[in-house]
Amino acid sequence: MVDLKSTIKKFILSSVLVFSVMNPFAVYAEVIKTEAVQEPTILTYEKAVELAIKESNDLKNLKLDKESKTIKIDDALDQFGTSLYDPQVLALMKLQKSDKINTDKTAKMENYIKQALAFKIKSTFTNINLMEKDLELKKMQLSNMNKKRDTLALKLEYGMESRTNLTTKDIEINQAKKDIEKLEKELEEQYIELNKSIGYDSFKRYEIEKIALEYEPIKDTQEDIDFKATRAISSDINIWGKKQQLDIQRIDVDFYALNYISGLPSNKQANPTPYKALDLDSKITSNEIEQAKEDLRKSVIDKYNSIKKLEIAYENTNLKLKELEEKKRILEVAIQAGTAINQDYNDLLLGINEVNNGIDKIKSQHALLVEMYNNPLLVGGNIN
Repeated sequence: MVDLKSTIKKFILSSVLVFSVMNPFAVYAEVIKTEAVQEPTILTYEKAVELAIKESNDLKNLKLDKESKTIKIDDALDQFGTSLYDPQVLALMKLQKSDKINTDKTAKMENYIKQALAFKIKSTFTNINLMEKDLELKKMQLSNMNKKRDTLALKLEYGMESRTNLTTKDIEINQAKKDIEKLEKELEEQYIELNKSIGYDSFKRYEIEKIALEYEPIKDTQEDIDFKATRAISSDINIWGKKQQLDIQRIDVDFYALNYISGLPSNKQANPTPYKALDLDSKITSNEIEQAKEDLRKSVIDKYNSIKKLEIAYENTNLKLKELEEKKRILEVAIQAGTAINQDYNDLLLGINEVNNGIDKIKSQHALLVEMYNNPLLVGGNIN
C-alpha cells in the first residue's frame, strides 16, 4: 500500500521544482523577501539565564564532583566486613556522614549557582542598557560641542573671539571623543563577558531585552533587618559547610578513646592525632563559623545602609530635575519673547537628559541591591 503522506510530499516537491524551473526569479524574489523581513535577533533575559545555566562549568563540575565522591565513599564502604573493630565503626559513621553531606551540598550548591547566574545576567543586561544610554548621551553632548565650536570659529573669523577659546573647545571635543571610545570599549567588554557566560562566540552581537527595574523604597524596621540577617546565616552555604566540617571533627574528639584505645594489632594501629590537636582544630572551625556569621550579618546591614543612601540620592536628584524642568519652562517663554537663544535651550536639554540618566542609574543600582538584600543566598555578595 502506497504511503499517502509520502505521495503528497513528493507531489508538492515536484510542483515546486517545476515552478522554479519555469519561474526562477519568482523563487529568488521570495527568498529575498523572506530575508528582508527577518526580525533582528533579540536576546531575552530568560533565554540568557537558560543558556548560562546550560553552559555553566560550575554546575557541570558540581555533578562530576558529587559522582566522584560517591564512588570513593561507596568503595570505602565496600571495604568493611561484617565483623568490625571499634575504630572501623567510627570510620563507618564518618563515611555515612560524608555521604549525606555530599548529597546535601550538591543540592544546595546547585540552587545557589543558578540564582547567582540569574543575578549576574540581570546585572550584565542592566550594565549594557545603561552604557548604551550613556553612549547616546555622550554623542549628543559631542554634537553640541561641535556646534559651539563652529560658532566660536565663525566669531574668530570676524575678530569677535580669541584663538585660546577655540583651542580650549578643541581640547574638550577631543577628550569627549576619547570618552566615547572608552565607553564603547567597556560596552564591548560587557558583551564579551555575556557571550562567555551563555556560550556565544565573543564577536556575536545582538539586541538585548530592556529590563525594567522598578524603584520601590524599602521600609524595613530593625526587626526586619535582624530577621533577614538570621535567615541569611541559616541559608549560607559556606557557614553550612563549616558546620558539617565541625560535626566530623567532633566525632573524632568525642570518640577519641574508641578511635585509638582499640586493642588493634600493632600492625593495624594508626598513629593517632593527639587529642589536644583534635580539640583545637574543632575550636578553630567553631571560631571560623562565628566569624562568618558576623561577616554575613554586617553584609546585610551594609546592604540596607547602601539602599537607604541611594534613596536619598534619588530624592535629591529628582529635586534637581524639577529645578531644571522649571528653568526649561522659563527659558521656553524667553525664547518666544526673543530674550534667549536656542543654544542655551540646547544646553539645558542636555542637562536634563544627563540628570535623567543619573536617575536611571540610581534606580537600577537600587533595584539590584534590594534584590540581593531580600535574597538570603545572595545578600553576602558584592555588586559592581
